[in-house]
Amino acid sequence: MRYSVIIPVYNAEKTLNRCVDSLLAENYTDCEIILVNDGSKDRSGEICQAYADRCANVVYIEKENGGVSTARNAGLDHAHGEFIVFVDSDDYVMPGFFEAMDSERDKTDADLVMFSYTKDSGEIKAVSEGSSTLLSGREALMPAVNDAICRKTINMPWAKRYKRCIIEEKCLRFPVGASVAEDRVFNICYSFYINNIQISNRTVYCVNTENENSLSRKRHDDLQEQFLVTRRYFENALDEAPIPENEKEQYRRAVNFGDCRYIYHEAKLLLADQVGWLERQKKLGRKCDAINRRHMKYPSTRYCTLITLPVRLRLTWVIDVIAWKLTH
Repeated sequence: MRYSVIIPVYNAEKTLNRCVDSLLAENYTDCEIILVNDGSKDRSGEICQAYADRCANVVYIEKENGGVSTARNAGLDHAHGEFIVFVDSDDYVMPGFFEAMDSERDKTDADLVMFSYTKDSGEIKAVSEGSSTLLSGREALMPAVNDAICRKTINMPWAKRYKRCIIEEKCLRFPVGASVAEDRVFNICYSFYINNIQISNRTVYCVNTENENSLSRKRHDDLQEQFLVTRRYFENALDEAPIPENEKEQYRRAVNFGDCRYIYHEAKLLLADQVGWLERQKKLGRKCDAINRRHMKYPSTRYCTLITLPVRLRLTWVIDVIAWKLTH
């Protein structure tokens, strides 16, 4: 089996058919499609069972609701493929998806392949052509990994191809108990153990933005608590990782930056809740103080410096203006 495609499913009856059909339309036989129903309350389970009854390469797993991490972990526990691919039940793949995967495999057989993706416009297009870049050796890939952490392109598990042997050998799983940034932490931990990355400009995946209640767009008012869970998971995994101390410091700085930049997300929530200007400045000021008390170090790139400077200088009005522009 070359590919194991893992799809966590929760109340996805409106989009699940499009998602699975986009994979089956490829007529690619050397793969298994693992549907993990995470305690759905709609007809998702019936749809999954129907696919499993009809298609020999569709595996159906039913479990109690435990969150997307437990669903993906269940898929990993049952996977047999050489490579792991994650797809969300809201989304779908473009025609030529597996061909693009195979093409990158034939070029380099990289430990991690990161593809481009697009947002659903209602028009299904084939996989686009594009160049790809191979980064070999830890010294070459570390800047790319840390830039991906800072710019959040490493956050998503979809539009990526992983080697199952690395995941299993290092016992990698998604952190249970976290519903925010769990995929980001999984990808970062996976990057501890790889020696090359293939970055492809080919667009292979389409993200559906219609469902505002999906896990990727759902509002979370407990971000601070969620970040503490994933931060502890990251720190424990980093301590055990067999990488040099200078690389560990680079990871810490990149993750620190990610923690810092979420103040802009919190500022957007204050605007959405129509909190008054003065009260917003007070709340953002307290957030800045809490961040600065941790004396965190950040990457020294221009991008990171521009984002963290208003926080370090407690320029709450600048944070407020940036959040307003991001919102509009």
